[in-house]
Amino acid sequence: MEENREEEVTILSRFSTILFDLDDTLFDFSACWEKGMQQTIATHALTTDLDGAELLAALRRHGDDLWVDVIAKKYDFTQYRQLRLQRAMADLNRTIAVEEADDFQRTYQAACLEAVQPDPAVQAVIAKLAEEHKLGIVTNGPVDMAFIKLERLGLSAYFPQERVVISELLGYHKPDPRIYAAAQERFGVASSEVLFVGDTWEADVAGAIDAGFSAVWLNPRGKKATSAHQPLAVIERLEQLPAYL
Repeated sequence: MEENREEEVTILSRFSTILFDLDDTLFDFSACWEKGMQQTIATHALTTDLDGAELLAALRRHGDDLWVDVIAKKYDFTQYRQLRLQRAMADLNRTIAVEEADDFQRTYQAACLEAVQPDPAVQAVIAKLAEEHKLGIVTNGPVDMAFIKLERLGLSAYFPQERVVISELLGYHKPDPRIYAAAQERFGVASSEVLFVGDTWEADVAGAIDAGFSAVWLNPRGKKATSAHQPLAVIERLEQLPAYL
């Protein structure tokens, strides 16, 4: 066991560049999403009279279903947000206009971002890694929230705009090979020098490995792998990452 540990440390120490996913990797986005949605459902004129738990479950269900279509480029993020709410409301026998969905989204977005708070433990990890590695982000997400999240997390100094690769700007999403290639080109490094850290198996582990990167899987909820790809390590908290470096 000790020999395996030493081998892992030797392997991981060769990376010049560490790329991170953003949501549910650098912070608990799922918790912020839920808190923001609960607050918005309870206070927005569209939803105050509805069963909050039922609507939240419908939003989560339709969000998961529609995300597949976002990755396939059937819908953009604006359409995704509109359809998620419209379909969830339809489950509760309520029809709403696109403009109403947009207003709900604006209220939710403010509440969600308010829930994003800095984590001193994560800040310390990133500061330590930045001493010896180039750091970047590759995220499947919209532009309108990414940099605000980083600012609220107190991580903007480590991830300036030129080091953040956002799928909405590129027009394709992880695990599309082109997004990893774009990140590699932006950092000017060989794929063998890149370590990718993220929470989603398909996007952050399998996709990264297929692109020639190595990967560490952040898996606090004990999810099961869905392919035979082999990450270099599986961790439950980001604070565990430096132990492998």
